[in-house]
Amino acid sequence: MIVLIGASGAALAQTKKERKRAQELKLSGDKAFRARNYRQATSDYGQAILIVPNDPYAHYWKGVAHYNLKENPEALREFEIALSQGFKPIEVYRVRWYLHYEAKEYDAALSDLTKALQIDPDNVVFRKGIGEIFYAQGKYAESLQIFQAVALKEPKDGDVYFNIARAQAGLGHVREQGAAAQAALSNRTRMIGESYFLLADSQQKQGQLEAAIDNYQRAIAAKPENYQAYKNLADIYRSLSDFKAAIEVAKKALLKFPEDGSFYTDVSWYYSLDNEPARAAEAARSATKLLPNQYLGYTNLCRALNDLKDYSGAVAACNTALKLNPGDGETYFYLARAYDFAGRRSEATGYYSKAVTGLEDFVKRNPDYSDGYYLLGNAYLSDNQRDKAIEAYKKVIEMSPKFTRARFNLAMAYLQTKDKASAMEQYSALLPLDAALAARLKGEIDKY
Repeated sequence: MIVLIGASGAALAQTKKERKRAQELKLSGDKAFRARNYRQATSDYGQAILIVPNDPYAHYWKGVAHYNLKENPEALREFEIALSQGFKPIEVYRVRWYLHYEAKEYDAALSDLTKALQIDPDNVVFRKGIGEIFYAQGKYAESLQIFQAVALKEPKDGDVYFNIARAQAGLGHVREQGAAAQAALSNRTRMIGESYFLLADSQQKQGQLEAAIDNYQRAIAAKPENYQAYKNLADIYRSLSDFKAAIEVAKKALLKFPEDGSFYTDVSWYYSLDNEPARAAEAARSATKLLPNQYLGYTNLCRALNDLKDYSGAVAACNTALKLNPGDGETYFYLARAYDFAGRRSEATGYYSKAVTGLEDFVKRNPDYSDGYYLLGNAYLSDNQRDKAIEAYKKVIEMSPKFTRARFNLAMAYLQTKDKASAMEQYSALLPLDAALAARLKGEIDKY
């Protein structure tokens, strides 16, 4: 009896000692956590758990520490154990839903938030989370409904208006998108660059190009990694025939994204439009090195080499582009030009016809892209379809009144139809835009 009682007392003393040590480790973990030393916190909580495995507090905070270290699988495992051991469910849901969200496990995230709202039905943070999930799932109408309801409770929360703006964008509600983005900025959203982008995008789609330019520039200043802002801003300048400004935007983008072949492709096109074929060719070659399996870099190279009178090189570049994208009308047009300028008109004729077919299809799919109609006009003119060329050039000028090359080519089409008066009208319109090109046109008009 004496021996047994003594052994039992020793075991009990040892258990108390271990529990005390586990408590000390948890306190040490808490201290490390408050100091944001999350690695040490996971170690301390982990040692405490080795001593006392059934400790939901230690499992929960170890999970939160793993979460802060972006060790999501470990965090999820600890949260599951904490729940099974009786830790307060709402605290687990508060963190765990976002782990599921980041992993794109939207149903699991939604399940956690739904359970959390059953416990705390007035919690706005949880409702915002549901709005975020709906947006990520492409359920823009449901997301919009959630955030509009939240805005009634928190009318000064700029981030709520940002979420309304992007949901409106997803639904194609252009005006509402812009109004919500402006409200986000007025209410000091944290998403400054993104909100300026949404505002500029709305303005661009409504034809308010000067305002869009200003706000895209603000978007880039606030968030220089906003890739699409550079793309859209450069394209506005292109549509306004301000090719030098488009070039500068694309070059600025390349400082931020130096290995992005798409921007080299864009800047090559802008250089060609700005009559700098050597630089266009250089940029196009960079594009083809970075994106060897995408056709457009080779197409732009073909165009630039034509302008440099390297017709054999142009043919090779165009043929590579057509292998990657058979039937492309623009590429067929440049290929036809290469044969035409090289004195092989019979071979060029068939390619001009293919260019017309391909570009007609292109403008049907891109009805708001002025350069498509410009290329189609060129193809019509080269294919001796002068009346159709005139209509295509008119469409270009309707969309981009400062597109000087389109005005020059339209005048040439008028001259070929013996309409000298209309050609003179284009000369008068061209003169204040580009005096040198207008002088060239006047020389052509005087020949008739």
